[in-house]
Order: sequence, then structure tokens, then C-alpha cells
Amino acid sequence: MPVPYWPQTALLHDHGDGAKPLGDILAQLQMMADIRVDPRRDYTQIYRQRFLDVHSNIIEAFSHINKLLQTWDALYLAAWNHVVVRAKQGFRYNEIMFAPQYHCFGKLTPKRVVEALVAGIKKAEEGYPDTETNLLFAIGRELKSHRAVKLLKVLEQCDRNYVVGANIVCDENKFPPERHRKTIEYALNAGINLEVHVSEWVRRPKQAPDFQRDLLMLIKNLRVVLGLFKKFKSKAKRRLGHGIALPYDSESMKFIADEQIGVTGCPGSNLQGRNIPDLKVLKIREMLRREVLWSMNPDDDFFQPELNEVFQMCDDAYRFTDEEKQKLLQNPWLTRFGNRKEHIF
Repeated sequence: MPVPYWPQTALLHDHGDGAKPLGDILAQLQMMADIRVDPRRDYTQIYRQRFLDVHSNIIEAFSHINKLLQTWDALYLAAWNHVVVRAKQGFRYNEIMFAPQYHCFGKLTPKRVVEALVAGIKKAEEGYPDTETNLLFAIGRELKSHRAVKLLKVLEQCDRNYVVGANIVCDENKFPPERHRKTIEYALNAGINLEVHVSEWVRRPKQAPDFQRDLLMLIKNLRVVLGLFKKFKSKAKRRLGHGIALPYDSESMKFIADEQIGVTGCPGSNLQGRNIPDLKVLKIREMLRREVLWSMNPDDDFFQPELNEVFQMCDDAYRFTDEEKQKLLQNPWLTRFGNRKEHIF
């Protein structure tokens, strides 16, 4: 039975190197990288399979795709295609994440990586003038904070109409939030809109999933980031990525709601990665009731459920009311970082 259409038109948590649009052009990217293509092989399935082991090294898993994105032309194509595919899916606003540090193993600098992506976005928007796609400058948290700050200084030199913020991403277990206190401080003091992936997963490699075991550490990491948000007052917009422990910390929920800090939830990703035992532990209804600006996103829909399927899975678990559905449709618009175009939502 086909998954019913979920009419969400803004998407915020969308990793460009793990997105369905990129999966659609893998063979073309391989040819551009001078990698031999065997027409008898299903490269989409081959690449997808590398992500499905929940114990895999996440940086290594993404490296198989990112090695195809080391040139201006490849990045331009990836960004252009992303805009086109998302527009055809019905999205009118989209923030796409790329971490320049993973695309500089050839001749490109971080700034040139961003310029290629922005050029692709601009070209695609010529054909879809009613859509707005912006870039989130992601920073893999394995970098030390002084190197991350250098990347934020690169961001400040980019076209800020299209590069609308930064996002600290990747392995939270090995590199917890404390590692990037100075990164967060610099971003907020500089007025850079900031999202931090936090309270997503903390289990060690090869360790069996156990949500209750991990919950205290997930809450601790959440409080570290929110403590920094409180400490460094800023006009910049702030968001949390994932935040699965948030509904288990009433004080943090109140702060998030009062400060109108967005939360980009990724239920399908959390479930597939076995970071949660079921969707009900996310307590989405409780967050919406407490006026938390929580939005629904696919995370990496090249190898994880697409948004329509994510909504259907959540609706099966919660049976959302019409009022709750309306909040889910509005919250991504209310917490977006970009505003180049006028939108009615």
C-alpha cells in the first residue's frame, strides 16, 4: 500500500551527502570521478548497504560517497540536482548540509567547496524560482575546536544570503559537546545561526543498543549544549538536531520553548539506527503540547525512510490530531535560518 502524501513544504535536517537526490546520480558522479561503472551493478544498493550496519564508523561510511564529491563540477551537480529533486517533491524551503572538510582531499579549499555548492543552488533556482534552498556549513565534530573556528571564519567570508548557518555534526559518542565549547562560543558571538547535533547516540562501538542505559548521558550532552546557548547571548538563531532526550528533561523543554529554539527531529533515522526502541519514546505529542518547535525530517533519505514514510510511521504510533499536524507543518517554517524569499505557509 502506498504511503499517504504528507504535505510538509519545508525541510531543515537534510544531509546532502546522505540524501535521496544524491543517490539518484551516483553512477554519473562515479564517471565524473573516473571510476569504472558496470551497468549490470546496482550502485545505489551497493552504497546504501554501507550505511546499514549500526556499528559502522559513520565517517568511514560517508567517505564512500564523499570521495565522489572532490571537484567543483561534482559538487555543483550535487547541489543543482538536490534543489531540483526536492522542488519536484513539493518542498519550497530546504536547508542542505555539507561539511567542506570532507571535500578538500583534492584541489579544493573549503571556500571553493561552498562556492561550488552555492553556484549549483543558484542555477537550479532559476528553474524553480518559488523555492528557496540554502546551505548549512557543517563541521564534523572530530575536528578540534581551533580548526572548527577556522572553518567558521571561512563561513563568514561566504555568500551569507545562501550560507545561512553552521551545524556541528557526526560522532557524538567519541566527540561529545564539551569538545566544541569554543566553537559554539565563536559562532554565537559572531551572530552565526547554529544547529548542534546532540542527544542522538552515545553508545560505544559494538555496544548493544539500550535507550534506558544511554538516557542519562543523552540528557547530560543536551544540557551541555543548552548551557552554552544560555551562556552566550546572541541574536543568532539556534537549533538542536535530534535531541531525543529532550522530553525527559522538563527544565530543558521549558527553556527550548521559551527561547523558541527549534528542534529538528529525525524519528526514522533514530529508529533505523536503533538509538530508540520505538517511536513512542520520542514523546512527540508531549513536546508539541509544551510548545517545543519540533519539526519532522528524514535525516538521510538515501538510505533511511523518506519523509512521507516517516510521517506515516509516527502517525501510526501517535494518531496525531489536526492541531498537532498543523504544528508539524508550521514548525520547520518558524525555525528556518534563511529568509531570502517571501513565503506563505
